[in-house]
Amino acid sequence: MSIFENILDILEKKGPLSIPSLLDEMNRMSRFQNTNGKPIELSHVKSVISRKRELFNIKNNIVTIDPDKDPVLLSVSLGGYPGPWYKVEVDFINDRFVYFEWHLSSFSQRNELPKVSGSIEDFKKELYRLKIWKWQPEYNQQGIILDGITWSVKLITKGNIFESNGIQSFPNDWEKFCKALSKLTGKYIC
Repeated sequence: MSIFENILDILEKKGPLSIPSLLDEMNRMSRFQNTNGKPIELSHVKSVISRKRELFNIKNNIVTIDPDKDPVLLSVSLGGYPGPWYKVEVDFINDRFVYFEWHLSSFSQRNELPKVSGSIEDFKKELYRLKIWKWQPEYNQQGIILDGITWSVKLITKGNIFESNGIQSFPNDWEKFCKALSKLTGKYIC
């Protein structure tokens, strides 16, 4: 697990912490997990926090996750004619998700059941990397589109709501987002 992921885990579990307390907690976890035996240095922690400063708030040497970036609920809807259509809702507070799939055509495959689902914690870390809050509100191609993929994503955080949608046009990290959704649900989605 990277220093960045350790910081996220600790802040999720312990809440706001000072940088020295965060370092102590990380070294306690590292020794307990017995990763490489060397303690993490304060400069490493400060470096990660400064590189990811848009994700963290620092006030009076206390580090928190920015409420505008801390997910509460994610709702994803996508599909196209003749289907399938998917709807995924991830509730980060209650650590659960709901997955719906429906087909508009009798020719689409329906017998494939989801494989083992993934971890909501891992999915949340991937959302932090993808920075959905930076996605544009709309992604559309010019011209008439008859059989394109229509999608919408709504991310509710502790401090804001971010919405994006599109028709056959996607954000740069769309493939990574789809892989993360597929890993979470255990079903190939997009």
